[in-house]
Amino acid sequence: MRAVRALTSGFGFSTEQPWLPGLPHVAAALATYFVFGARACVTGLLLATLASFVVYLPVTALTLNGGRAIGADAPAPVLTTRAQMVLLGLWTLTAWAGAALTAVAG
Repeated sequence: MRAVRALTSGFGFSTEQPWLPGLPHVAAALATYFVFGARACVTGLLLATLASFVVYLPVTALTLNGGRAIGADAPAPVLTTRAQMVLLGLWTLTAWAGAALTAVAG
């Protein structure tokens, strides 16, 4: 959980970290509304949110920290541009796959 807190650092923009990881996955999931409808859009958003905070952000934090856990007094690793692009791709894939599966099943 420390990794998620370290990478998100609250709900606003700060001078230490100008990029908020939560916003792009919401935008990627909301784009599915126009193709699959509201129910599939919400499902895609929920899956992307769950995957983001349970898998994607902690794994990214470990990778950026050299595979070691982030210490309580250590500064958060900085998200590189490459890490941001990989996360955006994973969020988009998760949101669209969840929305598509919901649309097919329903």
